Formats: sequence, C-alpha cells, structure tokens
Amino acid sequence: MSPKTDLRTGGCLCGAVRYEINLDGSETNNCHCRDCQKNSGGAFMPFTSVDRGQFRWISAPTGEGKASEIAVRRFCADCGTPMTWEGRDYPDRISISTGTLDDTSGIEISVEIFTRSRWQAIPPVPGARQYEAED
Repeated sequence: MSPKTDLRTGGCLCGAVRYEINLDGSETNNCHCRDCQKNSGGAFMPFTSVDRGQFRWISAPTGEGKASEIAVRRFCADCGTPMTWEGRDYPDRISISTGTLDDTSGIEISVEIFTRSRWQAIPPVPGARQYEAED
C-alpha cells in the first residue's frame, strides 16, 4: 500500500530556490516569537512542518543563518526569501515557510506558539491551540 500524499511544490520570490513537499500529516503553526517577527518583518511567521523524508530540494538555497544555537534558517541568497527553520532538537523534521508554497489551499493553522509576543492587534486563530512558549 502506498502512503497517502499531498504533493506540492514551492519556492522563493525570484525562483532560484525550489522544493517538493508531501503535506500528508503536516502541521502548520504561526510562530509569534521575536526572532520570527524580525526574520519575517511581520507580526508572526507561519511554518508547515513535515518529516524530512517528505521534503526534497529541487534547487537548494545558498543562504544560511543562525540567530541562536537553536536552529538554522535557510534563505534564498538572491532575493532574501526565508525558506526553512531547521531545529537542532528536531533533526528528523523540517519546517518550511508556509508562504513559499505555490498552492496554500487547504492549509489550516492548528497551533500558535510564543503567543506571549503576539502583537495585541492580532487576534488568536479560532480553533488553534495557543501556547505562550513552544510546547
């Protein structure tokens, strides 16, 4: 029996970085931490996480940054698009910047983390689990 698939593609703004991802069993969260606010330039950053075996680079980003020892963030060195958050404590998972998907239809935010840093003007996503810090 073959595993269920929800195969999608994504990439950066300029098209230099491309990937393929199977969203079956994925989880999408909004991260409201200060690092993500600064990295995205926005109120929060949506990430979709899958097992590493469900993700592959078609053309990988060359930009890599670390704001701390917690994770590596990969980005397109040509246009600056944030691509992934790869946590040191989660080597078997990868979190892609959800907005880089070519097709975001059907994506639901199930969790919001670091809500202690949520901008007051941004209400909680109805039905999403809320955590003041990462769980």
